[in-house]
Amino acid sequence: MTFGPPTLPLAIPGEPVRYVVIDDEPRYRRDLHLPAGVELRQVGGYPSVEAFIGLQRDPLHVVVLDLCLNRATGDPGVMQGTRAIRQLTADLGQRVLVYTADERPEPVARCVAAGAAGYVSKYNGDDAALALAIDEIGRNGDIITPSLHDALRQLVQRSHDVRLSEALEKTLTLLDRGLTDREVAEQRGLSPRTIEDHKRKILEIFGADMESRGYGYAGLVRELGVGHSDIVNDDAAHRPNRGSIARLMPWLRPRRRDDKPARYS
Repeated sequence: MTFGPPTLPLAIPGEPVRYVVIDDEPRYRRDLHLPAGVELRQVGGYPSVEAFIGLQRDPLHVVVLDLCLNRATGDPGVMQGTRAIRQLTADLGQRVLVYTADERPEPVARCVAAGAAGYVSKYNGDDAALALAIDEIGRNGDIITPSLHDALRQLVQRSHDVRLSEALEKTLTLLDRGLTDREVAEQRGLSPRTIEDHKRKILEIFGADMESRGYGYAGLVRELGVGHSDIVNDDAAHRPNRGSIARLMPWLRPRRRDDKPARYS
């Protein structure tokens, strides 16, 4: 399918919201137990984005997407995370609902900034919450449920308002492996003194947070999503900081009493 499956207009009253699930775990591709009053129809289930693009023919309203799609294979070439979201939204015009067990603030914020219409955590294990989110997106184009807005707002506000340079990220990912300064320097083709300077700069930015969370460099790498094959392992220069995330998601600002219900897309 050259241009991907067609996207329907928003569902109208009385019409079921048509959706597909992309998840490498078959148990998440089953039909949902729907709460009263919610009309959904699953029209496909796929283990990968590539399979969805190649096989899906029926038009739909919502794509439910798991972020990590290479658990079984570990293949870094599998399309997932922010790259998959951009492919589905910007290139194929789909509405994406992220459904994942990954609740790290930085990746969640960047996935929504990449174009996802909403996010639901797998940890609640609640078919009703997922079904309501699919219904909201399929009928409104975004999520207007207050509880989902609040969850996203909290996650985004906990994300870091900083982007490491490419040089610091490369050093950080090697420190994550437990290498010494000298070993990192040898792999980077730099002097140990330069690596010490990189570590100092990293600690100046994140040291207090690392101490409060009991993180070493590995914990920081995971939180930021900069490690090899991470679901949001974009180039440093292409990562949004919180300022750009806030511009993409105006609902991030605190609500005032006189505010109308927030909307985002």
